[in-house]
Amino acid sequence: MKNLYKNKSILITGATGLIGSNLTEKLMEYGDVKVTVLARNESKIKDLFAKHLNNNNFKYIIQDVTEPFKFTEEFDYIFHAAGAISGDVIRSFPVDIINANIEGTKNCLDYLKNQGKGRMIIFSSATVYGNCTGKDIVVQEKDTTVTDSLDSPVCPYSQSKRMVETLGKSYSKQYGVDVVIARFSYVYGFTKYYPNTAFFNFIKKALSGEDIILNGTSFARRDNIYVKDAIKFLLLVAMYGESSQSYNISSMNQGGNFAAIDEIAEKIVNAANLIKNSRVKVVKKYFDDTDRDAGIVMNNSKTLALCGFSGGGHLL
Repeated sequence: MKNLYKNKSILITGATGLIGSNLTEKLMEYGDVKVTVLARNESKIKDLFAKHLNNNNFKYIIQDVTEPFKFTEEFDYIFHAAGAISGDVIRSFPVDIINANIEGTKNCLDYLKNQGKGRMIIFSSATVYGNCTGKDIVVQEKDTTVTDSLDSPVCPYSQSKRMVETLGKSYSKQYGVDVVIARFSYVYGFTKYYPNTAFFNFIKKALSGEDIILNGTSFARRDNIYVKDAIKFLLLVAMYGESSQSYNISSMNQGGNFAAIDEIAEKIVNAANLIKNSRVKVVKKYFDDTDRDAGIVMNNSKTLALCGFSGGGHLL
């Protein structure tokens, strides 16, 4: 993979987030890739990427991705990772969620349109899929006819993700912009500035000796993937993906990664108890394990086929 990106110039928006920061580090490891990161908070950038600040292959830009771009560098690839994923933010600031997804994507697309070359990697989500069957299902990239109700609290996120895919395909058709879509399952892993999501809140509570309290009545299993594995898939899709196509980036139920939030909480508690020699536990209220909501596994065969694999499974 390293030689494929040699001497390429890359822009990463949302570089201080989970995927953006890990993608930046992976590309900087290659040593001969020019990486420009974009984010709103300069102190976070300087903290996260302190070891790269004097590297001629590293640059940063401070700006809100929803504002028109004023820089003029040429890029071979734009990875648009900007946008909040916290459920609290989605519920409390839905317009901000929509703007970051749609306006941010449009700014990136317009930049490449005006540049006349380069490829954009649009970050989409498992939330573009719906499940109304009452049982767990496996979905491929074409299975997007079922979606969230417009009254769903996550609708601003899921529907704007559907729209950015549509926007990308439209720019490709009308203006010839080279676009490929990375459709992520639920990504977990280390990030210094973690979002306000259940996964990171569980870790914080467990390590501080607090029990994890779950108040839900049912928890659907979901397709989870470790961030470093997600980055490997992402770089594969960016390089080899067919223009205007979507690709699932997921575990496809490998390694026990098809798991519900309560099952993830149990794993976190067990690990924390070993590390801290503590006795924290998961407390489930109003929950019956036999009555889970229907879950979704994202088939990753199309992505694996980019490097000659057939069927589902691991990249490595």
